[in-house]
Amino acid sequence: MKPSFQSTISRILTLIAFATMTTSCSTHTDPETAPPLRHVVLFKFKDDASPVQIKAIEEAFRALPAKIPGITQFEWGTDVSIEGKAQGFTHCFLVTFQDEAAREVYLPHPDHKAFVEILKPSLDKVTVVDFFATDSQGASNVDGKLRHVVLFQFKEETSDETLRAVEGKFTSLPGDIPEIAAYEWGTNNSPEGLADGFTHCFLVTFDDEAGREVYLPHPSHKEFGALVRPNVEKVLVFDFVSSE
Repeated sequence: MKPSFQSTISRILTLIAFATMTTSCSTHTDPETAPPLRHVVLFKFKDDASPVQIKAIEEAFRALPAKIPGITQFEWGTDVSIEGKAQGFTHCFLVTFQDEAAREVYLPHPDHKAFVEILKPSLDKVTVVDFFATDSQGASNVDGKLRHVVLFQFKEETSDETLRAVEGKFTSLPGDIPEIAAYEWGTNNSPEGLADGFTHCFLVTFDDEAGREVYLPHPSHKEFGALVRPNVEKVLVFDFVSSE
C-alpha cells in the first residue's frame, strides 16, 4: 500500500529534524567543552620608538579586555628566550576568545581599531597566529609562569603523515618531561593574513626558568628536534613571563 501524502511529509520533517540535531551536536556549541580560541600577537617596534610610546601601546592593549566582550583571558610579556629565534620580536600579547563569534566582534571593534592607530606609528613588524587549543594538558592558572611559544612553517613537500608524527611527538613531551606545567597546540586559523607563513603554534608552559633549563637539553626534546628539523622552513621561538 502506498504511503499517504501526510505520512510522507511527516517522515521528511522527521529526517530534517534528526539531521539538524546531529549537526548541532557535532559542533563546539557548549562553552564548557569547546576549546579556547587563542590569538597570539607578536610585535617588533621601530628602532626609533621611544619607551614612552611603547609603554602607551602596552597599556592600550591591556585595556582592551575591559572594553570588548568575549575576551575570556588576556596575558602578555616581553621576550626572555635564550634560543635566539625570536626574529627581533620583543612583545607577545596572548588574547583568548570565547569562540570565533567573539573574535568577529573584536577585530572590527572601535576600541580595537583605536588601539591599532596608537600602534601603527611605532610598529616595524607584526605576526598574528590564531588557533584552537588542542590536546590541552596541565595547569590552567599560568599567571607568573614562563610561556614558551613555538611557531613552525613546514616545507611544502612535508607529508601529512610527517606532520601527524611531529604533532604527536610534541604532544608526548609533557609525559616525558615533568617540568612542563602546561601544554597545548593548534593550527593557524587567523582571518587577518598576518601569520607570515606559520601554520602551527605549540605553547609550552614552565613554572620558571629552571623548568626550561631541564626541557631544552632533555633527550625527548632533542628527539623531537631531530624529527622536526628536516621538515621545517622556518621557526620562531618567543618566551615570556605571563602577566595580565
